[in-house]
Amino acid sequence: MGAAFLIASASQAQVIRPSESIYILLRGGVTGYYGDLDGNSDGDPGSANAKLSDGFDNPGYNVGGEIGYLFNPNLSFGVGFTYMDIPNLDTRGQGPTGRGPGANDILFIPGPNGPIPVTKNNGSAVNMVTGLFRYLPFDASRISPFVELGGALVFGVGTDNERNGSGTDAVIGYGPVAGLGLDVALTPQLGLFLAAQSTVVFPDVALDGADAGAFNSPRFNGDDADFDILANLGGGLRFALRPPVKAVRVLGLECPAELQVGQNGSFMAITNQDATPPVTSSWQFGDGASGSGSSASHAFTAPGTYTVTAMVMNDGGTDSESCIVTVVPRPTPPSLAGCRATPSRVDAGQQVTIDATATEADEITVDFGDGTTASSLPARHAYANTGSYTVTITATNEYGSDTCTIPVTVGDSYCADITELNPVFFGYGATTLTADATSRLEENIEILRRCPDICVTINAYSDGSEPGDAMRISQARADAVMQYYVGQGIDAERLRAVGRGVDPDANSKEDPGPGDSRARRADSIPSSCAGF
Repeated sequence: MGAAFLIASASQAQVIRPSESIYILLRGGVTGYYGDLDGNSDGDPGSANAKLSDGFDNPGYNVGGEIGYLFNPNLSFGVGFTYMDIPNLDTRGQGPTGRGPGANDILFIPGPNGPIPVTKNNGSAVNMVTGLFRYLPFDASRISPFVELGGALVFGVGTDNERNGSGTDAVIGYGPVAGLGLDVALTPQLGLFLAAQSTVVFPDVALDGADAGAFNSPRFNGDDADFDILANLGGGLRFALRPPVKAVRVLGLECPAELQVGQNGSFMAITNQDATPPVTSSWQFGDGASGSGSSASHAFTAPGTYTVTAMVMNDGGTDSESCIVTVVPRPTPPSLAGCRATPSRVDAGQQVTIDATATEADEITVDFGDGTTASSLPARHAYANTGSYTVTITATNEYGSDTCTIPVTVGDSYCADITELNPVFFGYGATTLTADATSRLEENIEILRRCPDICVTINAYSDGSEPGDAMRISQARADAVMQYYVGQGIDAERLRAVGRGVDPDANSKEDPGPGDSRARRADSIPSSCAGF
């Protein structure tokens, strides 16, 4: 049912009648006559005994044309000419001639109630000039009724002679015209019409040349009315010289309901496709800016509520439609500034404060780098283990995120006091570690595990009396210590093994054994890993 309604509406919308155009009209049909010569038995067309069909007992015919102007699809005015042939008006050979009371030659023809004085040798031709206003109420319908009103000049067969006057000058009739009809739109410019039109003609003698009342004699018969009536039934064609104009209408607008400041929005005006071109479109965006075309784009520079108006125009008129656009501030992603840790170096177990300046943030996350987090600033935390940590602060909202990082060094006050580590000693000519040496190194390893910021330089020596190359022996001893450290989990990056050769302080005389046992050693020299 919905589809059928749309189709019917579209079909109805295609009926366009011409407007603001000159038109030409051709017509024809039958003519009825009501007057002294219509054969009415009582001689009076206004009598209760008269019949509507009396005027068409002996009908005539009519042809004519009209030229006029269509002010709009509903209203027009035209000037027309109609030729009518009415058989009842032709009285040639119908009766004797004689003189009337006015001593003028007239013809007496038999009537229902006595002779009727008429012009001698009358013909049957009548000409009529009309001026008519025509109103058609349903211009959007393919078939519409119409009414017409106006006036007419009638050139019939009457002269002064028939109204008991002197001379033979023609008497021109006049009177009102009224009509009803149906108009059928065949094309936008061409129409078919069917009409019934009636004209009341004054004076009585003008149309038919008969006015018995003018003689003031009971011998002469005619109707009692001071007028005659013409009735034309027929149809014809109307053609408008200018094609009709279909006014453009805004059927709808496509507008964004919401935009951000600076964001381009697209706007479109949807108009009826049958509008007569050219069609121009313009836009007012409510902020002082304007645009043109059926489609336009615009960006607003300030937040607010704006009324956007589209106006369309063609020769058929103008139409407009508006929509409301809400402009909101452009979304701002969060930002972080001044990210800091106070203090940036702490001992294990000592609290550090993490802080920053966050703007437009809906959510804050602080990752301390040791598996723990916080959700607000400032955030406080104590690290259980020494080491270097990277603290990450993340600020988020619906439009994005921002991140900053802060280094935090966690030390141990115990480590700050470490200035020396245990040395280890080797047998004469030996480069392998003894049980006593590994025990000493284990103590060093405990310190290095607790103090990850301490690095070690291993300086190894020979006593100078040992067989073989002293430099090679000292380097082998340094490498043995380093390998033990690494084997126990100390990062090799924290270690440096250096063979120093013969200990310059070696003195074999002070040692009862061979050489100097105190010189056959490896020293672990602690230092900061910074710049190691």
